Amino acid sequence: MKWSIAFALIGVVTLLAVFARVDSESPTSSAPQALVEVEIDQLVLTRYDSEGNKLEQSSATHAIRLENQSTTDLSELEVRRRDRQGQEWILASPNGTSDASNDTVKLEGGVVVSRADGVSLLTETVVVDIAAGRATSTDRTQLTSNQSLSASDGLVIDLEQGTAELLGQVRSTYQRSQQTP
Repeated sequence: MKWSIAFALIGVVTLLAVFARVDSESPTSSAPQALVEVEIDQLVLTRYDSEGNKLEQSSATHAIRLENQSTTDLSELEVRRRDRQGQEWILASPNGTSDASNDTVKLEGGVVVSRADGVSLLTETVVVDIAAGRATSTDRTQLTSNQSLSASDGLVIDLEQGTAELLGQVRSTYQRSQQTP
C-alpha cells in the first residue's frame, strides 16, 4: 500500500510538472495561409470586340486565384487571337498569370508564338496587353520561318495588325530554297 501511494504521488507530481511546462511554452505561430478565392479546371475565356465579333480565346488546364490578390495563376496556358488579315496567332506556355487590374496576361516558362503561315517564335516570357492588342517580350527571342532563322534581344507583336518586330541586336540566317531547273 505504501508503494502504491508513493507511485500515485510521483504520478501526480509528474503530471503537474508536465502541465506547468506546457503552460509556460509560448505558442508557435505560422504564416497565415491565403484562402483560395477562385479555382477552375479547364478554363476557357472568350473575348468579343465592340461589334460582337470573336476577338480572342484563352484557355488553361488549371486556374487559381488566392484571396485578396488581383492575379490568377494559370497552367498550360494558350491564347488564340486573329489579326485584321484573318491570320490566327497562338501563344502557348506551361505557366502564366492573368491580372484583372490591368487587363494583361503573362505567359512564362518557355513561350511558343506561332502563326498559320509557318512562322514561330520562341522566348521565355511574353506579356499580352489585351486592350492594346500587343504582346511584348524583353527576353532573348528566336524566330523561325520556312527559309530563315533569326535571334533578337526582345519582341513586340501587334496582334491587331499582324506584325512582329524583333528588338535590340538581331542576327539572321537565310536558306535559299532548292529549285530544280
